Amino acid sequence: MEETTSPVILDRSAHPISRRDIDPDALKVLYRLSRHGFKAYLVGGAVRDLLLGKKPKDFDVATDARPGQVKKLFSNCFLVGRRFRLAHIRFRGNKIIEVATFRRDPDPEHDSPTDIHNTFGTPVQDALRRDITMNALFYDIETFSVIDFVGGLEDIANRRVRVIGDPPGRFSEDPVRMWRVLRHASRLGFAVDEHAARAIRDQRGLLAGCSGARLYEELNKDLSYGKARETFSLLMEYGLLSILLGAVGERLEQDASLAGAFLDLMGAHDRMLASGGKFEATVAYSLLLWPWACATLMSGSAPGTDRARLLAEEIERAGMIVTIPKGLRSSAVHVILAVNAMMRSLETGRLKTSLMGRSDYGTALRVFALVSGIPVSDGKDPFLELFRARYPGVRERRARKRRRRRRRRPQGNEPSDTA
Repeated sequence: MEETTSPVILDRSAHPISRRDIDPDALKVLYRLSRHGFKAYLVGGAVRDLLLGKKPKDFDVATDARPGQVKKLFSNCFLVGRRFRLAHIRFRGNKIIEVATFRRDPDPEHDSPTDIHNTFGTPVQDALRRDITMNALFYDIETFSVIDFVGGLEDIANRRVRVIGDPPGRFSEDPVRMWRVLRHASRLGFAVDEHAARAIRDQRGLLAGCSGARLYEELNKDLSYGKARETFSLLMEYGLLSILLGAVGERLEQDASLAGAFLDLMGAHDRMLASGGKFEATVAYSLLLWPWACATLMSGSAPGTDRARLLAEEIERAGMIVTIPKGLRSSAVHVILAVNAMMRSLETGRLKTSLMGRSDYGTALRVFALVSGIPVSDGKDPFLELFRARYPGVRERRARKRRRRRRRRPQGNEPSDTA
């Protein structure tokens, strides 16, 4: 996309953004940069969300000040990043306002190959190098206006997610952009631009070349945000889940009943987060694997099978390109088996006493509550309550500890057996 010298500019009377809705610390950063003669724009998702009447989670700032100049203005500033230096300005409560210098795409003919990531530019150049039009809008603290170089305002009005530039080319540069397009569409309820949609279906295999650790970070974003049901539904629709999760995702994409159960669990997890629940990786990944794991156990678990080993080996063979840490995978497998044991107890009326003594019993209870759709009360055990209600005559037995018989000491003139 070529640069334009005449951006669309909405003055204060033409948009709904108010400084009252901007984080006070972000305003401090914007005003201090502006007072010292630098351009200071609120940028990205914060501008998009404010235009849509939503409360932003993060407030990022773009400026023409270089990282070193930003650091001189703020004693609470720390420069981070090896490839491109960013300024993190820290405030109370572990809050960070990220400040980035305007960037441009590097010119291989003129830029030094050792410093291609620190290629500073103009606001228009910075906008053109971003992924999605609605995330490339600027809010100018001096004029209180919204500046649009890429057609983002029109796309927001049309409820459309559109890539800046040529979608096939942009996805080839960074295949994770396909995932981000679907993420924004699902979270906002927007349509995907037809050119981007066609390119995603054609190029989704490029994700296999991405870093597994980076994809794991992206997956965590979707699990922890609170819109996992909508996002995973779109990932399955475009065939990305089978690329990311291998045989696990392929099974979900091909089996409508498993897909429905999976999306229901993601919806339950979203509601838990919306009600103030804390994100726990073990809980989230146990739910992510639950429908597939249950189907695997039913089809491949003969009597005497080491069920934990079976699931671990099947996950290893699944061909996931997302690198889920081994410890997390192991924890999720054991929680899944604990919840599976709870389900069997409810079916048979037999309760193993060792179940409640597991170290991960509390985590398994939280997964059980989400799988069963049972509300959890503080200090209560939803599994035992349900079991006792269903089998009132059965009580769990706790194994008694065997008391060691103490050897009687010889008294008085009694001979000792060691004499």
